[in-house]
Amino acid sequence: MSPRSRSTYRIALQKFPRHLADSQGIDPEPPIDALREDHALAFLRDLVPEDIRTPEQVSRMRTAQTTFAAVRKFYAYLVSFDLHPTLSTEKLRVRASALLPRFTPPPPDVRTEELERIVEHVRRLPPQTNPTRELRRLKIRALILFLFRTGVRVSELCALRKQDIDLETGTARIYRAKGGKSRTVHFDSETAEALLAYWQARGDSGRGSGTYPAFSGRDRPGQPGRPIAPRTVQALVSRLCEEAGVEFPVTPHSFRHGLATELVRRRVRESTVQAILGHASPVTTRIYVHLTAQDAAEEYHAVFGAYRRPGKQRRAGDE
Repeated sequence: MSPRSRSTYRIALQKFPRHLADSQGIDPEPPIDALREDHALAFLRDLVPEDIRTPEQVSRMRTAQTTFAAVRKFYAYLVSFDLHPTLSTEKLRVRASALLPRFTPPPPDVRTEELERIVEHVRRLPPQTNPTRELRRLKIRALILFLFRTGVRVSELCALRKQDIDLETGTARIYRAKGGKSRTVHFDSETAEALLAYWQARGDSGRGSGTYPAFSGRDRPGQPGRPIAPRTVQALVSRLCEEAGVEFPVTPHSFRHGLATELVRRRVRESTVQAILGHASPVTTRIYVHLTAQDAAEEYHAVFGAYRRPGKQRRAGDE
C-alpha cells in the first residue's frame, strides 16, 4: 500500500470511533468484541450523500467509498487474526452493497483540442539567450510533451530518474506507480529529442547522471538538484493555460485523460489502454476512456447513413 493510501485509511479509521461516540452513543474505544456489523453500516449511512448529481455530491460519494473501504478492511483484519471471529465480513459486504447506490463516476470532461493548443504553444516558445531561461524553456517543452504522450500521473513524472527513461527504445519505466505496481510507458521521437536537448542543456554527464531526476526543480546548468515538485508542475500547467489562451480548466491529470481518449478514438484495445495507464481494474479504464456523444453519433451514422430531418429533400450525392 502506498504512503498516500495509508494516510487516507488512517484518517478514515480515526473518523469511525468518533462516529461511534457522537452518533451511536458508544464508547469511542470499545472492546474489540463489542463491534458489530451494524456499527459500520450506520457509519456508511451517514457518509453516503442523498443524491449524486452535482460535482460536490460525486466527490462526497467517492470519499464515502474510500472511507468505508478502510473500515471494511479493518473488520476483515479482525476476522483474519481471530480477534473477533464472530464478525461476518461477507454479511457486511452484502448489506453495504444494498446501501450504496449504483454509482459510476462521470467520465472526465476532456477537450483534446485545448491540450493540443497548450502543446503547440510550448513548441513555439522562442529560444532564450540567457542559459538559465533557455534551460527552463527546454524543460517545459520536454515535460509537457512527456505528459502529453505518456499519460503518466504527476506523482510518477516527478519521481522519474534519467535512468528510468530509455531514449533508444522510446520507453520509460514507472517504478513508483500508484499501488506500488510498475509499468512501461511509451513516447514518440519528438519527446525523445526534447528530453535529450533538455538534459544536454542541463549539463548532464558521467556515469552518475543516471540517478539525476528526469525533471529538475531548479533551472541551473550543471546543477540538477532535486526532482520537480507536483505543485510546481500544476502551477506550470495553469500558467501555460493562460499563456495559450485556454479558458477550459486543464491540470496535469488532464493530459492523462486526453491520451486515454485519443487511444480509444484510434481503436486501441481496452486492455492495452489499461496497461498504458496502469489501472488495476478495467472498470477504472472504462471510466477514464469514453467515446464522446459526437463520436458515437458519427460511428452510428457511418453504419446507417447520414441523418436527414423528416420531410427534407434528398440531394444528389447523398447516396
